[in-house]
Amino acid sequence: MSLPAATSPPAASIRGMVLGITAYSLFAIHDAFVKGVIAELPAVQILFVRSLVVAAICLAVGRRPLVKELLTSPHKPMLLVRAVVMLAAFVLFYSTARDLGLAEMTTLYYFAPILTIVLAVIFLRERPTPTRICAAAIGFFGVIVATNPVGLTIGVPALMVIGAAACWSIAMILMRNISKSESSLVQIFSLNLFFVVAMGLASIWLWQPMGPREIAFAVAAGVVGGMAQYVLVEAARLIPASVLGTVEYGALIWSFVFGFLFWGEQPEGFVYWGAALIVAAGLLLAWSEQRSRRRVVSEAP
Repeated sequence: MSLPAATSPPAASIRGMVLGITAYSLFAIHDAFVKGVIAELPAVQILFVRSLVVAAICLAVGRRPLVKELLTSPHKPMLLVRAVVMLAAFVLFYSTARDLGLAEMTTLYYFAPILTIVLAVIFLRERPTPTRICAAAIGFFGVIVATNPVGLTIGVPALMVIGAAACWSIAMILMRNISKSESSLVQIFSLNLFFVVAMGLASIWLWQPMGPREIAFAVAAGVVGGMAQYVLVEAARLIPASVLGTVEYGALIWSFVFGFLFWGEQPEGFVYWGAALIVAAGLLLAWSEQRSRRRVVSEAP
């Protein structure tokens, strides 16, 4: 998929940032649905049901041509590697939901954007601008500030979230590379098809009865998660992995909002200072990309 000729790279960057923020906001909603039933159901069972929903939606949209496109794709090995790494990220992340609050999980997880920038430089040869590096640093510092009031301790659950962040960063690099020549629908379908098989096998020994509430939450997670995945892949076509990782910080705010609304997790004053820094990082990045767009337009013949 290529950009229209009339679309300047900076304009595409702004659009990609908007898509990225939208995707990570949807992921925050998805995480809230998963956390809502994680106390009643094993993580592998939730991932199985939600991935089954996403795969079914992909099949309904793409039908037989989608299956043929996947079977003939030259990127099947890379798609498989990405699916394995992404699966590890999801299992590690959601397995901690019984021990950590949503805000704690998300805060620790935001080690990922910094690592994504580093990996993008190493493997994709991206050259992040000083402004992008500065925005990432401000956002990360905001996460550190926001962490203080939730009283994090570095135990096994915290280390599992950090491991999930590392896996997610690797998956983002692979997605950025695959997105250059593979359709979004094929990427999402292959990922969730792998999840269905792997989590289905794992769920055989762990399956728990599901009532209407559990089914509704798992299906809702599938619908919202599928939308988030699609928007994220589209964003990866338009902006570098370093920028996509930085806009990811914006979803932290939603984790505190949902944690308060649904589980009564009440953040203290430092959280708001941290959130302000995260918003500032996003605004700095948006301002920089918009200025680049204006410069390109003014220099055009």
